[in-house]
Amino acid sequence: MLERRYTKSGEWVAFDGTGWRVGLSAAAADELGDITFVELPVLGRRVGAGEAVCSIEAVKAAADYYSPVDGRIAAVNSVLAHQPELINADPEDEGWIFALEDVPAKSFQALMDETAWKTWETGR
Repeated sequence: MLERRYTKSGEWVAFDGTGWRVGLSAAAADELGDITFVELPVLGRRVGAGEAVCSIEAVKAAADYYSPVDGRIAAVNSVLAHQPELINADPEDEGWIFALEDVPAKSFQALMDETAWKTWETGR
């Protein structure tokens, strides 16, 4: 079963029982507008929660992308190098940005679950 958690700035991390994928929420992708370029993070790099790991350029803005949790970058979605618009089309599935390993459970549990995220997003 997939468990997904969110930050207030719209980053998500999902745990599927074996791995951790990270990406942008649909709301955050919509705020950026049409994404035109993704600078993917470096494999093997250890990152902390809230640390900038890559950048995303869109028609409306360019922004750093921050890791929602601590961990080590284990994989990147290399499809985004040629199809950055995939983040807009399917931000919470095929548009994932990178995967992490060595994520402490407390780092993941500190984020909002889907119910809390939807409540927070609606009230914003």
